[in-house]
Order: sequence, then structure tokens, then C-alpha cells
Amino acid sequence: MRRLQLILSLTITATTVIVGAFNGNPIPPARLATKYLKGPSPLTTLPDINYGLSDDEFHTWIAGEIANCPGRKTYSSVYEDSINAIVQWRKRYRGNPLLWKRVFKKERVIKELVESAPIIDAVKRAIVESSNCDAGEKVTVIDLCSGKGYLSMFLSELLPEEKVERFVLVDKAWAIASKETTLELKPHHMNWDHIYGVNPRTEESYFTTWPIPLYTSKQNLKQSCNQRQMTKHIFQKTKGPIVILAVHLCGTLSLKAVDMFNNNPNVKFFALKPCCLPKMVYAKRGDVFRIGNHEFDAKEVCSNGSFNKKRWDGPPRWHLQPKFDLWAENLFRGIDVGMESDVSKEDAKTQHNGRRVVVASENGTKAKDEITIQVDGGFQNTYIFAERRPITSGIWDDE
Repeated sequence: MRRLQLILSLTITATTVIVGAFNGNPIPPARLATKYLKGPSPLTTLPDINYGLSDDEFHTWIAGEIANCPGRKTYSSVYEDSINAIVQWRKRYRGNPLLWKRVFKKERVIKELVESAPIIDAVKRAIVESSNCDAGEKVTVIDLCSGKGYLSMFLSELLPEEKVERFVLVDKAWAIASKETTLELKPHHMNWDHIYGVNPRTEESYFTTWPIPLYTSKQNLKQSCNQRQMTKHIFQKTKGPIVILAVHLCGTLSLKAVDMFNNNPNVKFFALKPCCLPKMVYAKRGDVFRIGNHEFDAKEVCSNGSFNKKRWDGPPRWHLQPKFDLWAENLFRGIDVGMESDVSKEDAKTQHNGRRVVVASENGTKAKDEITIQVDGGFQNTYIFAERRPITSGIWDDE
């Protein structure tokens, strides 16, 4: 009975917190901002509940678990900062072991960190090292196909609060959060208690404990109406510069991400890690993909095969690497930094530096990097970055 009463109490409290949360409108409701964004963070007042390890012992343990991960040495500072971020998550959810167990699945978190480390490094440079933003204008970070939001969760702990306004976690699996809609999560909705839930001991919203606020936005990027809504309510209404992060984007979703960069001049920085290839249906229809000033036949990059409950169903994956490389190359060519439209090819500068290709023009710079983070048969190691001028030298300078 006590457990049932606690669940009902938390449901009512969480509903109060979630009403008015971000769903397309980039400006948080005044009542939410006033009520929850003032005063010291409740993170500093959470009771010290022992999970079996002290925080220092947990830090040592998780550091040992990722000691031999791909990229650990290359991105050593990112890994160190991210380990500290995970410890902060642990402190945040102390007193709520069921939620912590849901959030911290070791293999999943480590996988997200390994694949996101190059993105985290680039974003930190773009925001921390850049002095190009107008005074008083903070950056809005849009995390496309965010899933639970691990990438934004890391960055919220690592980026300077004075330079970042908010993170917008875009995913079709979120529920709609607004004053006008019911807030009951359906079975097909992704659980958002780690963002909007309530600490059972302090009765404070977890929303207030993030150094930089996290907002959810339910959007299906494949639907044109959702794209128009994002343009109207996010890109056109955001005052400061925007950063778009697109990690693990499957199939044609990568095309949508590139379009967002090309079509919205207030997007200052763009990071894309393509995932699986487009389905064969596009090739069978004879589709031609168009992004920016570039187009290519779908049949060149489409393939059968997909993961089904973590098992690959399709041809041997290594057969797909040539198509994946061509897919990544076409995505890279489709990013518009002025090379083909505003600048002649003679005026543009292309560098081939080992496993990096850089194209620079008077309007911006883009790069395609091959960074080995997938091993033992994995080949999706392509990272694509773009930045509109003025550029951040730390991202593009030769190392």
C-alpha cells in the first residue's frame, strides 16, 4: 500500500513538473523557468545513499571498465570529463535506485561514450574555444534522434552554462509534453523520468538538477509536417546560434539532418555520424537523393539488412562497407558551405590529410574524418563536421 501511495504521489508531482515542458517552442514557459530555475541546485542537497561503492570507488571502477576502449587515448580529456559526468548522474539519482538502474546500463553507456567521444570533443571546441557568438547570445543544441539523450546528458555536465541556453532532445518516441495534452506515458513512449521525474526523497524535479536544461521534443523527422514545425518553432524563433548533433541516424534520416544545416543559416555547427544504409525500397522506386547542390542515385547506396533485437539480419556486414563509404561521401558532398554555389572550385581549398578530408570556402568549412571506434568487423567510423564562418580554428587546424 505504501508503495502504491508513493507511485501515485510521484505521478501527480511529475505531471505538475512536465506540464509546459518543451515541445517545439524554444522558450521555456515562464512559470517553469521561475519555479525551477532559481536558487541552488538540489543536486548539492541530495542525501548520501550508499550503492555499495563510494563515489570515488565508483569512479575508479568505471574508469577501469573503459580503460581499453577505442579512442581512450586520443580523446583522453573527453573520457576523463565524461567519467566525472557519469558520477554526477549517480549523485543526481541517488535515492532512486530503480531509475538509476534504468539509466545506467554499463554496456549501453560505454557504447554511447565511445561513439560520441569525437562529437563531444568537437562540440566542446566549437563552444568553449569560440568567441564568435554575439555578447549575451547563448547556443541552443539540437540533438536529433536523441534516444534517451545520453549525448546531451554528457554535454550538459561538460559545457559552460554561460554559453549554452538549452538542449533540445528530438525523438519520435517521446510523448508530447504541453499544457493542453495528457501527460500519461503510453507503452510506446520513451520513459523520461530521468529528465522530468521527481526525486522521492527531496520532491524536487530532476529537470532542475541539470547544469544546462534538457527539453524533449516529439518529432518524426521523416514527416514533412514535423520538419515545418521545427523550422517554425525552433530554427526561426531561436535568437542565438544553433548546434545540430546527429549521431546514429539511420538511413535517410541523415539526409534530413544535412537539409537542416543547409536550409537554416543560424545553424553554426553541425556534427553527423551516419549509421545504417537506406532501405532497398528507394532503389526499387528509382529514387534520386538530393541534398544541397548534390544528387545521387539511391541504387548506389541502398541495401538490404538490418538489426533485429541486436542480431544482424542480412548479407555479411563487411560486404556493405563500400556502399557505406559511398553513402558517407555523398552526405559530405551534400553539405553546403559555399563551394559549388558561392565559391568557384578554384577558390575552395581541399585538404587530404591522412584519414581527414577538409573543404573550406569563404562561407564555412566541412570535414569528413575516419575515426576508428568500431572494431571486430564494424566499419561505421565516419564522422562529418561543418561550421559556418567565422570558424573555430581549434576544430580545423592540422594536428
